[in-house]
Amino acid sequence: MFDVLLLFKEWKDRGTHLSEYLQIFLKNKKYLFIGLSISFISIVIYPLVLPHITHPSMIYHIIVHIIGFDIALFLTFVSALSFKRTRNFKILLTSVSFGVLLLVELLYLLESTDLLGEFHLPIIGVEFSHLLMILMLSLFAIGILRVEKDKTSNA
Repeated sequence: MFDVLLLFKEWKDRGTHLSEYLQIFLKNKKYLFIGLSISFISIVIYPLVLPHITHPSMIYHIIVHIIGFDIALFLTFVSALSFKRTRNFKILLTSVSFGVLLLVELLYLLESTDLLGEFHLPIIGVEFSHLLMILMLSLFAIGILRVEKDKTSNA
C-alpha cells in the first residue's frame, strides 16, 4: 500500500501527466491488482455484504466469491492488456476465457447473496454457470495448447 502512495508522491513531484501515470499504473501488476481490488470491493461491500452482516457463514461464502471475482477481474484485465500489446490469437483466447470466468464468478456471487437463484437450463437440467465454466476451460485449453505455425519456415 505504501508503494502506491510513494508512486503517487513521485508522480506529483515530477509533474508527470495523468496519461503517463496511468501507463505506469497499468504496467505494474501489483498496483493494478491493488487498484482493481479496492475499486471492486468498495463498490460491492455495501449492497452485497452489509445486508448479510448478521449471518457469518453467509458472509464467508460471499467473501470467497468476491475474492474469486476479484482474481478473475485481474486476470481478464491483464490478459486483455497483453492482447492489446501483442495481437496474438492465443492470448485472445486466454483473454476471452478469463472474461467468461469473470461472468461465472459474477453469477456465483449473485447466487451466494440470494440476488439470483440457480439458473438451470430447462432442457438439459444443468446450471448455466456450469456450462460457462466448461466453455471457459475449453477456451483456456485451446489458447494454451494451440500450436502457432512459424511463418518463417517453409515446411
